[in-house]
Amino acid sequence: MRLSNRIQSRPSIQRSNGYSSKRCERLSLRSASELAEITLVLLAPAGFIYSWHFYLTQMKRQPTGWRNRVTMLSLALASLAALLWPVMMMLMPRADWGSGVGVDRQFQWVESWHRPILRTLLVALLLCLFGRPRLIAPIAIACVGTAVFWLLSTAP
Repeated sequence: MRLSNRIQSRPSIQRSNGYSSKRCERLSLRSASELAEITLVLLAPAGFIYSWHFYLTQMKRQPTGWRNRVTMLSLALASLAALLWPVMMMLMPRADWGSGVGVDRQFQWVESWHRPILRTLLVALLLCLFGRPRLIAPIAIACVGTAVFWLLSTAP
């Protein structure tokens, strides 16, 4: 029997925690994606802070060009999307999750905000690619992190 046949015919190994090796692989992939989501959400405020700080301190001294205007528009759109999250939460209709009264209206309310906010963030992401090269990565991280935050924080 060849070595490759023995490896393929071997059953999955039980680990000390009771999971099979295939189950552990799925768990580690899921935890890796969750780690990536958490990292993006935590880096988004750093991207906003760095971008706004750089724009207000360094770019004010430079002559206004089309790249500066595109960067400002991109940063303003991404910031608007981030600032609208608490507004959406405050205006969201209340629901009684125990009895189910108003839950459908709350879902519809949240879903009606997703499309315009995510499209605004997509436009901001595309615009930042044409802005100042030094601010492309921070604004892109802020846009993607804000989109992930919107999707994760409004899901039940």
